[in-house]
Amino acid sequence: MSYAKAAQAYQRNSVMTASPEKIVQMLYDAAIRHLEQSRAALGNPATTHSAQVGISLGKALSIIGELRSALDHDQGGDIATNLDSLYEFAIDQLTQANLSRSADHVEPTLRVMKTLKEGWDAIIPN
Repeated sequence: MSYAKAAQAYQRNSVMTASPEKIVQMLYDAAIRHLEQSRAALGNPATTHSAQVGISLGKALSIIGELRSALDHDQGGDIATNLDSLYEFAIDQLTQANLSRSADHVEPTLRVMKTLKEGWDAIIPN
């Protein structure tokens, strides 16, 4: 088995055996990683209009959309409502970043996602 296949199998196993809380942590990590990639590519004039920007933004949007769709408004009450608003804001900002090809719209989303991840990390043990 090649290293790449072994790493892929390990990652797949990590997700399949993870608790729901750990999966949320993993989703935040992935969203932040894609947002940082987008910010870097948008900040470089040579890559501002590259496919990589669209791919990174698209992956971040998909992850945030999944986090948003997983909210349980019946059980979550105000917390779910507030998270929904933050996710809606993030989706709007990333849509604007894609249209304008400006990192200015990635920054607020990155701050929101990092803040949410920090809060999640504080309550979920590694």
